[in-house]
Amino acid sequence: MTIHKPSMSPNQSALDQSSLKTFALWIVWSAVCVTVFIQLYHSSDIMTFIQQDQLHVTWVLVAVFGLGVLVSFVHVTLLTFEWFSSSRLQNRLIRHGLQGVKLERFRATSRLIESIQHIDHSGGKVDLSALSTVEFSSHMRMSRVVGLMGSLLITMGLVGTVLGLTMTLTGLNGALANISSDGMAMLLGIRSAMEGMGMAFYTTLLGSIMGGILLRVFAYITDNSIEALQDKMTRCCMVYAATNLHPSPQRDFQVLSQVIEGMEGRMKSLNQSLYESKAAMRDFAEEMQTLKASTKMSDDDDEIFKQIAVHRHYAKVLRYELSLQKQLANFKQRLLAAMGFQSTKHRSADSE
Repeated sequence: MTIHKPSMSPNQSALDQSSLKTFALWIVWSAVCVTVFIQLYHSSDIMTFIQQDQLHVTWVLVAVFGLGVLVSFVHVTLLTFEWFSSSRLQNRLIRHGLQGVKLERFRATSRLIESIQHIDHSGGKVDLSALSTVEFSSHMRMSRVVGLMGSLLITMGLVGTVLGLTMTLTGLNGALANISSDGMAMLLGIRSAMEGMGMAFYTTLLGSIMGGILLRVFAYITDNSIEALQDKMTRCCMVYAATNLHPSPQRDFQVLSQVIEGMEGRMKSLNQSLYESKAAMRDFAEEMQTLKASTKMSDDDDEIFKQIAVHRHYAKVLRYELSLQKQLANFKQRLLAAMGFQSTKHRSADSE
């Protein structure tokens, strides 16, 4: 037996390739970031300075940059799933219309379609641009977080520059103060000044490269992906669900047709339920007939039950007769007592 798998159409393959565009751009720019760090490592010996940084400003810069890259990766992954979901929703809109679209959970594209369905069902007017902005606002905020981290890196680089210049001025001041008295103290002051200058330049370099260039481009990739995704969903709704966006007789007719289809489906379900109930009642009647046939008594059993009934009646009559005799004896004794006669038992008691 041969199982034929459904082949993917060229349009579906193209949609899947376009859905991976954002993730591919992120990978390419990540490779660029790795190349930049390799060049900094070989040309400026930046790793030695990071290890010898006493104020740990460069450590904080690298940690914030790593956190920003991680947030950007998670966001790009979510956006890639959103792109795949938008491709599936577009195909369903083309085949089944707005009300026949099967939605997916935890997707902004599905929430957009669900909101449009609700507005269409209630007979309202859809503001597609405002609704798209609201539904994709979570992705916009996440993208702004990456941009904010880039701005923080630039600011922290400037702070490191100020700290480095402060260390430089302090070291020069110490060197000038000991220029004539202690040569070793002067050398230590000059060394501290050089370390401050190095810190100023390196923090400025790292802050501007990691925050002003690398993270900003990561944020631009996600921003551009969100805008493109909004444009795609807006186009799909305007093209394939145009009759559902504004109140019109055509939309009312479409809603009426869907209601009629739903009623037909419910009627079919009701007919099926009635047929099943009829079959169950027929089976129950057959079971009752079988039970009645199995409990039917024979002639001998009927005679035995009749004899039992006669004996029960006879015992009841005997009990009633004994009760009457007892009542009669009591009445007789009361009558004799009233007439002044005593019974034999009482007379023998008096003689004694």
